[in-house]
This record gives sequence, structure tokens and C-alpha cells, in this order.
Amino acid sequence: MSDRIGGGNLVTHLAGKSTQIYQALHGVGAGMGRMDSYGWRTLARVPTPRDFDAAMLEAHKSGITPLILLEYEGSYQTLNPPQPIGSYQDWFAAGQAMAKRFRPGGDWGRENGIPDWGATVFTAINEPDVQASIPRKDYHDALAGLADGVHSVDPMLRVVPGGFATCNSHGDATLRGYGPAIADLLEDGRLDGVDLHTYYNDRWYPMTRGREFSVQTCFDRIKQAMGLSRDVNFYATEFNVARAGAWQDEHVAAKLFLNAVWDQLAVVGKDGRSPVSVLAFPWNLGDTPDVDGLAYAMAASNNPWVPEARSLVLKTVLQLAGHMKIVATDRRLALYTLSGPDADLIVWQNIAGWTDRPGRAVEIELPQWARSIEVWGWDGLQRRIEARPGRFFVDGLNANETYMFRVPRP
Repeated sequence: MSDRIGGGNLVTHLAGKSTQIYQALHGVGAGMGRMDSYGWRTLARVPTPRDFDAAMLEAHKSGITPLILLEYEGSYQTLNPPQPIGSYQDWFAAGQAMAKRFRPGGDWGRENGIPDWGATVFTAINEPDVQASIPRKDYHDALAGLADGVHSVDPMLRVVPGGFATCNSHGDATLRGYGPAIADLLEDGRLDGVDLHTYYNDRWYPMTRGREFSVQTCFDRIKQAMGLSRDVNFYATEFNVARAGAWQDEHVAAKLFLNAVWDQLAVVGKDGRSPVSVLAFPWNLGDTPDVDGLAYAMAASNNPWVPEARSLVLKTVLQLAGHMKIVATDRRLALYTLSGPDADLIVWQNIAGWTDRPGRAVEIELPQWARSIEVWGWDGLQRRIEARPGRFFVDGLNANETYMFRVPRP
């Protein structure tokens, strides 16, 4: 699990000045970072992959695996001089150049004596559905070119469109038309999955009103709007619970953030059981309120980084589940079972509208070797209980909170 949690941005032109975000990633125990570039090609649309060199070296020295993001937005077309999105051939060249240089075993790794390390996920064009100014066909051709260019170097590398925002912000499952525009690339496997940005908000996306406001709901609606028959993977390079309105209190937001983390990590495919979440990056672990405002800043201070309550929740999740994998899901009861070398973990989203049986008690299935369980909430370890294998009843729980039950191996 720790290899699927990360943050960002690791901006290429700020290499050497990213102490805060690296402290934050280490502080919560995350293993990945979104590395983005605004200078990855010239005005003539010739790729300049060496723009990433210094940032890649910094990431390697910091023990963080990068996901590469090539930044482009519709407003670039109105700059002086304008920067059009470019053709399929332009993006093929960019994908090929980036993959050739930065994949594990690529040119950059060999030059730096670290041939077994590099990026395996390549993304481009962040939130195209916000401005919605890029022609849909041009957007499709750009991503097709990127995917084909990357896969011409190594077909096992993953290509994903930059995150979408408008299912979350406007309830638009078509993503303002950009989803259906790339449906064929998802159907044939050139694109590995869909990246959704989810900002839970007490007014605009209130998870407290049930699973209608879950990322799973958006993911399922988007796939339906695309008409996909193939199972695709789920990515989240931005998510958070906004400290605003009724959720402005730090502890209220932290309590709900635990539910949000498991909403992102436990997304399933079309069979309703198989996990398809590849990664989940909260926004923004490194920012303080003076940088990102109170709503999304997850640092209490910087130099050194000090975690805000939501960051502490994420740290707890990774301490418990960092070396685990999800082995069973029950969407109806909102129960997820994870297994690891030292313990199992059972997660329960005890929020009305998420589980069919909300309340102050839950019955869970414990493994044959179970002798005790630990009850963990958003605020840490709450108690230890002697237990026995099989069906086990845990009571004394709070309503409308997500819980994690850790079952240590004897």
C-alpha cells in the first residue's frame, strides 16, 4: 500500500528546492510523487526530456518513485506566441523520448549508475475538462500519440490521461466530452485507466450523504458514459476533504479524511469485488495554509514540515496497511479485508449511506489464528480486545466514523 500513496508536485524547475514536499512524503511514509514539467518541449514542439534530469536525481536520492506528468492546458493556445497542443506525431515523439530516457533501464538511469530505477507511469494534460478549450479530437490524438510513443519503447509501461475534475465538481460523467473522446484508447488498452480528482466538500460533494458522493460512483458513471466493456484501472493524483463550512474544524475534516482514503484505495472493477486502485495522492501534503488556503493544506508549518491532522490520519493508515494488500471487499457492508506479513486489517466505513448496516457495533470475520484485535480510528489506537477466531462482535463504536480493526499475528 505504501507504494501506492504519494503526493506532489515535484516540479522539475524547482529541483533542489523541494525539501518541504519530500519531508511530507517521508513524514507520512509515502513512496511516490507526481513529477510535473512545464518545460518538457520547445515552442517548436520538440521534446526536451533532460528538463526532468535534476528532479529525477533528487527523487532517487530521496527514495521517492516519480509519476511523470507533461503539463498542458487550453490557455497555452492563446499565449504569445501560441503553443498549440500539437499533432499525434508530436506527442508520439514526446512519449518515446520520455520513456526511452526515464523508464527503469533507460538512458538516464544508465548514465547515473542506477539502471533498475525509473518511472513506469506517464501522464499528460491535467484537468482538460476544467477549461474545456482543447478540441476533443486533438485531445484524443495527443493521448494516442503519447501512449503509442511510450509503448514503442516498452509496452509494459503505463500511460494515463491527466486527472479529470468535473464529475466531482459538476456531476458530469462525460467529463465535458473528454471521457468519451478517449474511450477507444481505454478500450484497446493503450490507456491503462482513469485519473479522477476528488475534493469532498460539505456543500458540493458531501460524503456524509452517502455513496452517491463516493469516487466509486463517479468512476462507474464515467465508464458507463464511455461505453467501456474492458475493466480499466483507477488512479487518483489529487483528492482531499475540504476544511470548509461545516467541516472547517481540523478534527472533523480528519475524521472524514479517513473515509476518503479508503474510498480512494478500495475502488473495485465491474465485478464489484476486484480492486482496481493503482495509486492515491492527496493534495497537498506539503502545503501550509498561507500557500494553499485552509481547505487543502495538509501541513501545519514548514521548515521543518509539521503534519496537520489529515496528514496524521494518512500516516496512521500507512503504518497499519503500508505492507498489506486488499484481499476481500464487501461493498454492501463497506467492509474491506487486507492481509500482510504481521497482521490482517479489516476496514469498516461506518457512515450512513456507505454501509447497509450503520450503527455502534459490527460483526466481523476473524482468521483462525486471531487472539486479539486493535480498534483504530481517525485519532489513532482506541483500544485492544481479546478475541477468538470466526465471527466476532465489536461494539462501543461511534456512529458515522470509519474504523480499522487490526488483527496481529501471534
